[in-house]
Parts: sequence; C-alpha cells; structure tokens
Amino acid sequence: MPRRPRRKGGTLKDGERRQLAYASRRADTTPQPPRPTGTAIVLCDGGSRGNPGPAAIAAVLLDGEGDELERRVERIGHASAADAEYRALALALELAAAHGADPIEVRSDSQLAVAALDGTGDERFSDVRWRWHPRAENELADALVRAELWGE
Repeated sequence: MPRRPRRKGGTLKDGERRQLAYASRRADTTPQPPRPTGTAIVLCDGGSRGNPGPAAIAAVLLDGEGDELERRVERIGHASAADAEYRALALALELAAAHGADPIEVRSDSQLAVAALDGTGDERFSDVRWRWHPRAENELADALVRAELWGE
C-alpha cells in the first residue's frame, strides 16, 4: 500500500482543530479599510518541522511606504506550530518597537493567533491593528521560516 505524503506541520489535536474552526468562523473576511498613511506593517510567521518539532519564527518590518526596514528570523528550539505563530507575533512587536514604528499593523497567516489578539493593544504603540491574511500574501515571512527550518 503506497504511503500518503505527510502534510506540512503535522496534525492538529482535537482541541486545536476546534479552536481553529471557531477562529475561522469569527475571522473578519470583509475588505479592510485602507491603512492610514505612515502606518508601519509587520509581516510575521512561525512554523515547526513536525508538530511539535524544531521551530522558527520570522518578522519583516515595512515602513509606511512599503519599503523594508529590517527582517529577523530565529530558531526557537522545540515548539508546536501554534506556539511558533504566537512567538512570531511577539517578535513582530519587538521589531516594530526597536525601530520606533507607530502606529503599526501586524499581519499573520494564523487566523487563530490574530483572532485571539484582535482588540488588544500594547503600551509601546498608540495603535496596533491585527490582520489575518492568506499564506500566499505572507510569502516573505513564510519563506524566511522555511529557509531556516528546511534550507529552502
């Protein structure tokens, strides 16, 4: 019997599956209003090779004009994919604060993490917007994580 190809990221536990389904139903898929001029964007992603397994996070800071200011990628040891996504969001805030960016829009392809943080702020910033966007639109941060974990 031929082996089925293994899905990237491993399998979800029942609780994680329910959380993701709930977050997906709550995710705001309506078109977003244009961001105010001068709002910095931070793209972030996290992943693990296996779930859990060796994990990495990445964040890319773009200025208000869309020009890249800095990118960071880090191995975080052994972690689940969900933990890596949350730690990538923390890295995004750290990167934005280091550059004095304010206000900021943090973009992640993790619906679960964005839904959990929606409506929360951070004392370092006057305004933090949390935005989910599809993985295809998060190619830069995703590529950094893949390169760190798989050498792609």
